[in-house]
Amino acid sequence: MLRCIADSKSLIYNNYILIKRFTLQVTIRIIAILTSCVLFSYLLLNHLWFSSIGIGFTIFLQVFFLIRYVNNTNYSLVKFLDALKNEDYSVYFSPSQKGDSFARLFDDFNHIIKIFKQNKIEKEAQYKYFKHILEHVNLGIISIKKDDLFSKESNEEILFLNKAACDILQQPQHKYWHRFANNVPWLVSEIKKTADGGKTLVDFGDETEKKQLSLETIEIQLLGKTYLIITFQDIRSEIEQKEIEAWHNVIRVLAHEMLNSFTPVSSLASSVKSITEDEQGNLLSIDKLEKEDIQDINMAVTTIKKRSDGLLAFVKDYRTISNVPIPLLNKINIKKFLYSIELLMKPVIEEARITLKLSHIPANATILADSKLIEQVFINLINNSIHALEGRENPTIKINCTIDSNKTTISVHDNGNGIEERILNQIFIPFYTTKKNGSGIGLSLSKNIMKKHGGSLLVRSEVGGYTTFSLVFKN
Repeated sequence: MLRCIADSKSLIYNNYILIKRFTLQVTIRIIAILTSCVLFSYLLLNHLWFSSIGIGFTIFLQVFFLIRYVNNTNYSLVKFLDALKNEDYSVYFSPSQKGDSFARLFDDFNHIIKIFKQNKIEKEAQYKYFKHILEHVNLGIISIKKDDLFSKESNEEILFLNKAACDILQQPQHKYWHRFANNVPWLVSEIKKTADGGKTLVDFGDETEKKQLSLETIEIQLLGKTYLIITFQDIRSEIEQKEIEAWHNVIRVLAHEMLNSFTPVSSLASSVKSITEDEQGNLLSIDKLEKEDIQDINMAVTTIKKRSDGLLAFVKDYRTISNVPIPLLNKINIKKFLYSIELLMKPVIEEARITLKLSHIPANATILADSKLIEQVFINLINNSIHALEGRENPTIKINCTIDSNKTTISVHDNGNGIEERILNQIFIPFYTTKKNGSGIGLSLSKNIMKKHGGSLLVRSEVGGYTTFSLVFKN
């Protein structure tokens, strides 16, 4: 930037010197012509005809060279301006052809043309660079003039249409908007709905391949004209992939729990079968069973019943997660509600010798929620904090509340052992637990309850430092 300013100042100064030289040259030539005219008149008055003819011819040559001098200057200037206007940067001004008086001027012309040429090359390179980036993103991008969107007979070219847009819409690389619009009228209709800016979801496709587009239209003003940038992305495949991953996680946990239950049951059942049958597989009578055998059968059946009860409890927990009731929303005073939670958890907190603090709770802050369901969320989170604080010095749980323009956040913070990063994304999976006697449904159930409220449950943690769970309610 500083270099460009310095070059501009240098060019202005050089041009100022050249203008002065040009003026001086023209002035000298005019004075010479006037002097010759006076001398010509004097010779005519004295009837010196031959001398008059010589001076007259000299005047003619002086006028001719003056006109030629001015025309050459104008021609060079016109040639220079035409080169800039037509972006013809192959033009070159040779200083040697015009003499020393024009050498510096032509050097400046050549320098300016070189600067313009370099700027054009840089802009072209920058344009190709950004175009290459936009061509290789997975986001469909279309850019048109806004007037073309509402014109039925527009023959205007599409300003930009990348490969991802053609692939998603299964369209060729159209050049003109009206041809593109005729092939995807449903998309044009949706774009018109969001022409002033906005987002929408659009379903399209046949029975064999259905897609869901997340469509966004942005309006921009450039040089007095209105343009639209339309972006869209197929989100159905991503949603389906996330659903598959979620199902895989659930199935993995279910398989693990069932295998843990059925393996000992199957083993014990085989043991009972071997006790009550002879070598040929015939059922033994009761009198042939020893007291020790009966005790073994009783112990096996007791263990089978215990594991069966555990499996039934597991299934009941699964139903609890999948059947969260619809929240009955009521306005709840956050401060009073948290005080009731504090009172409810006080015996457990005191037994664990943990300090529970309520801080930064606005007196009149309220949320729309189902108090029973949200109470269950806080019980789960506080119990998790109690478990995380085992063996920690100065164990503390802090609950605070912050209110923004569009959300209310209630945070449960503890200075416990924290959660490792590798399992941080798994703690909300149903039945996933790091506790020896944990069911793995507390956090999953809590997250589901918050979703039912239209909010979210977020977590931040640092191993050996802290864990913070945040309940986010939309205002």
